[in-house]
Amino acid sequence: MNREAIDLKINRDGDPLRLPERLLLAFCRPTQAPPLPVTTYSYTLDNALDFSRRMVPDFPERLRGKTVLDYGCGPGWQAIAMRKAGAAHVCAMDINEGWLEHGRELARSAGVDGVTFSKQADAPGYDTVISLCSMEHFPDPEGEMRRMASYTRGELIITFSECWFSPHGTHLNGTTHLPWLNLMFSERTLMNVRNLYPDGSDGAKTFAEVRGGLNKMTVARFERIIHSVPGFRIKYLSLRGVKGIPAVTRIPVVRELMTSALTCILSPV
Repeated sequence: MNREAIDLKINRDGDPLRLPERLLLAFCRPTQAPPLPVTTYSYTLDNALDFSRRMVPDFPERLRGKTVLDYGCGPGWQAIAMRKAGAAHVCAMDINEGWLEHGRELARSAGVDGVTFSKQADAPGYDTVISLCSMEHFPDPEGEMRRMASYTRGELIITFSECWFSPHGTHLNGTTHLPWLNLMFSERTLMNVRNLYPDGSDGAKTFAEVRGGLNKMTVARFERIIHSVPGFRIKYLSLRGVKGIPAVTRIPVVRELMTSALTCILSPV
């Protein structure tokens, strides 16, 4: 238990900590502890596609010789790795200019051409559009799904984790490893505790306001979205159980709690 919770009495707004916040803090890391490594920061061009290879069948073969739009590319590791894996050209698209510049510098330092970084797509149609670990962050996932579909003349590949009701759907596992936080504590409590840590310097009051945003994407919502994309059919859909536990993703209610990642491939009708 975190003994700091006994002594910490004031939050960043100067208000006394409430009982639920003190209770949660008892299971958290000390607020002054060094930040835990984040997956993004531990990427290399050799491991950036490991998650995609696990989640998407024949992933490298689906890229080879194709023009690819990496929709929501983040700092660019996957986009450059996809080009190295054989994609003919990759357009890496994101709204964060800092991430785009990181990707440009990374491509320059790695000596990789054939990758462009932009806030907009650089062509009307791509062989493949890919969204890697972004679907749970879009403020308007329904709208973004339609936009992604409009950019491809071939496959639309989406894979992400964690779902909202999975053990770590809050993405707060750098603060505590306690699972299912959003089932035990209110959003107000979770945000107040998050904001005691360096990641909380943005002062977010809701999950939608955190850096990168969280849209509380559930399994059911994702399935509704992919079934509603006009002109496309579901070619492949896979739900991965927590720690690979079999069958749990097929049990009503339990599937929301025990699905850690989803993968979907759509293609034009």
